[in-house]
Amino acid sequence: MSKGLRTALIGMGLFFILLGIFLNFQLYTSLTDDSMLHKYSYGAIGIGLDISKLICLILGIFLIMQATSLFITAGIVSLAICGVLSFISWAAGWGFALVVTQQYENQAFKRNAQVQSIQVSLDDAATEVNRLSQYANSPAVFQAQAKQNEIQTQLDALWNSPARNSLEQRTGQTIQAHLGGTCPGTSWYHKKYCPQIQKLESQMKQYKTIIGNHAAYRAAIAHKNTMIKELGQADLTGVSPESYMHPLFVGMGAVFNTSPQVVKYRLLLLTSAMIEFLGSMFFVMGVLLKGQTYSIPEIIAAEKQKKEMLAELLGEDLNKMILTDKGNVKNTLLENKSGTPEHAMLETEKTN
Repeated sequence: MSKGLRTALIGMGLFFILLGIFLNFQLYTSLTDDSMLHKYSYGAIGIGLDISKLICLILGIFLIMQATSLFITAGIVSLAICGVLSFISWAAGWGFALVVTQQYENQAFKRNAQVQSIQVSLDDAATEVNRLSQYANSPAVFQAQAKQNEIQTQLDALWNSPARNSLEQRTGQTIQAHLGGTCPGTSWYHKKYCPQIQKLESQMKQYKTIIGNHAAYRAAIAHKNTMIKELGQADLTGVSPESYMHPLFVGMGAVFNTSPQVVKYRLLLLTSAMIEFLGSMFFVMGVLLKGQTYSIPEIIAAEKQKKEMLAELLGEDLNKMILTDKGNVKNTLLENKSGTPEHAMLETEKTN
């Protein structure tokens, strides 16, 4: 086998092996949260397993080629470990393909008109929650509620206190009775008591605003939760898998008379398996099949020897052609003399 073909096999094997390492890294990072430490820790696990697989493969081949019983046993163990790691890498590659395909299907599912209608309501509810999130401070709300209750107590006491006339004498009625429960007003009692009442109400207004905004925030959260619940309970019987799955899976499902979901699982499983198989096969073939290399003088000598052999073959063919031609000429002469007296005498001698 030529050196170029051997290099190509090793290169293709390394390409598929590196592709498997990349897919495994992507899958393991997707198994964690958004923490970069967790992502790269899991990603290092995927890379380490695949590199260990490659090392076990090379080590197993090397040990088996030593042709001793001890080394062969160790090589078989090493290749067995490589097989287990290849199975893990196969599963990881399949998992990554499923994750990416699921993201495509999620986006296609969201583009459905019925789902979009529910999603718009959910997005509006989420926007309202974000707008009111500044009022989500529960301690401030509790403090505002306490202040409001305190001022309300003062107002109630003021409304129910006895009214006094211009001589500061009790009239026998409460301030609320004289004011009719409203402020401001035009009567003398309105002018006397409304400024105190309005001052307390003004102080209480800011606390009412805080409490009201917090109540609106809680209402927005409740509405958002309701939308999420409706989305989960929505009647999506009209939304078939064919409307959001990849057309390749739908078409192959129709050809093989099976569901697109089954086609997806089998095709992605086969794809991940071929990545592992081709990587190992090409690499092993390139390592085991030794390439032949020639120096320039050896190439020149080989060409010269080839020309000499060709010349010898041509010489032998030429001699055969000459001998053949001589035999043909002799036979022709004998045939031409067959009717002459000399030929008759010759035939008589042969008979006697």
